[in-house]
Amino acid sequence: MKALLLLTLLQAQPVAAPQPARQRADIHVVAGWQNLHREQPEQPSYNDWINGIFYGGVGAGWYWTDNLKTQIDFGAGTKGRQYRYEQVTIGGNPGYQSSRVAVSQQSLAIGQQYQFFRNAWFHPHIGGGVDFARETTTTEFEATTVYDPVTRVYRQVLPRRTEGPDSRYVARPFVEAGFKAYMTRRSFFTADSRVKFRGEIDEVLFRVGFGVDF
Repeated sequence: MKALLLLTLLQAQPVAAPQPARQRADIHVVAGWQNLHREQPEQPSYNDWINGIFYGGVGAGWYWTDNLKTQIDFGAGTKGRQYRYEQVTIGGNPGYQSSRVAVSQQSLAIGQQYQFFRNAWFHPHIGGGVDFARETTTTEFEATTVYDPVTRVYRQVLPRRTEGPDSRYVARPFVEAGFKAYMTRRSFFTADSRVKFRGEIDEVLFRVGFGVDF
């Protein structure tokens, strides 16, 4: 009789639903599109953006709580090119100079994210941090010509030349928004957008990729 009563009590107890293991860290690989802001010299009507740069990167994150995560990313972009055309004055004579600027970046970003929800398939997040970049620039100048008022023709005063590559290091704050969408209990699809600042908006980066939780 006692055994039957004990069995009845055990069957009456609610059974807790299994919870997924709490994630402690994750890694991911991403690809995306990088857009750099570079002002044109004395040509406000020209496009000041270098668009369509292919970007690739890897990153890792550590969860301090279910919602708060520190993330480190390393990424690099292909060369982006911008064509420039400006008026110059040499020896008191007006002329024109055209050039092509090639810019590439490698960057290390350290950021803090706040991830919404817990035990859900879809986790949006917002975040911010600092991006440390090595920027390499090469400028190819076409031959420079000026107008000679005596002969009334344009004459070449400077030959074609190349300046660079020149490198510099910059640190820029950034903000971001994105999400993780789980395909299995551990693997996920991720996408985000980052905006980096250097006085004004300096770069806009769109990324998509895949990762794994640990």
